[in-house]
Parts: sequence; C-alpha cells; structure tokens
Amino acid sequence: MPIITISRDSSSHGKRIAERVANTLGYSCIGPEIVQQAAQSFDVDQKRLQLAVGRAPRFLDSFGSSKERHLALFRAAFFECMHSDNIVYHGMAGHLFLHDVPNVMKVRIVADLEERIREQMRRKNIGYDEAKALLLRQDQERSKWTKMLFGHDNRDPSLYDIYLNLHNISVDKAVEIIVDAVRISTNGHREIMRKMLADMALAARVEAKLYEVFSDVEATVRDGEAFVKVGASLIQESTAYSKAETAVADIQGLRRMHLGLTTPGSVPF
Repeated sequence: MPIITISRDSSSHGKRIAERVANTLGYSCIGPEIVQQAAQSFDVDQKRLQLAVGRAPRFLDSFGSSKERHLALFRAAFFECMHSDNIVYHGMAGHLFLHDVPNVMKVRIVADLEERIREQMRRKNIGYDEAKALLLRQDQERSKWTKMLFGHDNRDPSLYDIYLNLHNISVDKAVEIIVDAVRISTNGHREIMRKMLADMALAARVEAKLYEVFSDVEATVRDGEAFVKVGASLIQESTAYSKAETAVADIQGLRRMHLGLTTPGSVPF
C-alpha cells in the first residue's frame, strides 16, 4: 500500500502513530511541513499559504482568487510529493485529496476529549481551560474548512478505510493494526495511482497559473492534455483565450489545453 493517510483531530497522537507506522514499514513520513515545501517550490509567502490551507474561507474571500490560487499551489506540491509513494501522510486533508486514488489506505484516529486536553496541556504547558478552549476552536476551524471546501464532515466513517478509537486501544495497538492491514492489503494498481497523481499535480499547476488572470477556474488533465473552464463572458472570448495560453505557456509537461468559458446558463463542454 504505497500511501497511507492519517487523519485526526489535534493532540490525538496522529503524528506519533504516523511516524511509528512509517518506521515499521520503511516508508517516508510527511506532515504539515509540506506547506513549507510548497512555499519554497513555488516561491510564495509561506504564511499566506498556511492561512489558505489551514483556515476556512471567510466571506471576503469570495471577492478574490488569492486563496484558490494558494490552495492550487498546495495541491500541486502535495500530489507531486505523493507521486514518490511509500509515504505515510499526517497533514491536512490527505484522505480528501486522495479520495478517488487507488493504492491509498485512509485511516482516522479518534481520541477522547479529556485525553486530548491533557496532551495539549503537556505540549503547550498551559492550564486545563486554555487547552480545552484551544482544542475546541481548532476542531471547529478544521470542521468548517472541510465542509466548505469538500462538502464532507471530517468525522464521517465512510471517508476512511480504518477508523480507530483510542479509547479502548493503545497507540501501540493502533500502529500494529495499521501495519497489519497494509501488509495484507490486496489493493494494487500502483502505476494507475502514479499516473493519476501526475495528472492531478499538473491540473493544480494549471489552475494556479490561471487564477492569476481569472477568478473562476476548473481544470482536469489526462495524459498531459488539459481541459479547462474559466469564468468569462462571451464578449471576452478572444482575450480570454490569449490570456490563458500566455499564463500556462511555461508549464512543463502540458502538451495541450482545451479552454471553455463559463457564463450564466451556459455549459462550455
């Protein structure tokens, strides 16, 4: 099983479990530091990228495409990183970004709130009330982010292959269960997975470039050929095509782009 995603709430031992699973299997372990990698790869401000990835959209976000562009850049870096496979990922939304990709085992870790509060107190060296308030605020933010961007409840068991509640099992047992499940898995299709990830990374790069000139963008890629929809009126058609071609001209691996305009009441393809 080349990719394992570990989803959890804050202070639920997710990083600890991910690191131990990766060490046992000989996999790489990647977490929130991928934001820094993305910022460096695309030469963008890390703080702005972190806000785009980690916080739910606000009302004012609808007046600009900066957040969408930064999310596209993050997705591009994420898919390119996952392409190397043999990875345990414990960062934001891995199970959602890889929802339809084969050869991925999606794990959800659940811990009791009181145990999480004690863990947060230990980590932050803060009192009970402050730790509880911080955790609840983080949970609410993450839930809102997931709902608004993906339309899912992050705690929905149907999103995962394994759902582990640490109330009745230890961290050691959780690691053992995940490792055993990976070793007996018959899920193959490794090359299909790698091809899908390459196409998804390229699509994200195309979207990030087009968000520099359009406020509404959607792209899919098949074998290096992009099928793109951008928001523009029909009277802007000639300039829209020219702007789009210029924006994506330097993207390596993009063989061809098919562009359609979305206007009220129209379907471009």
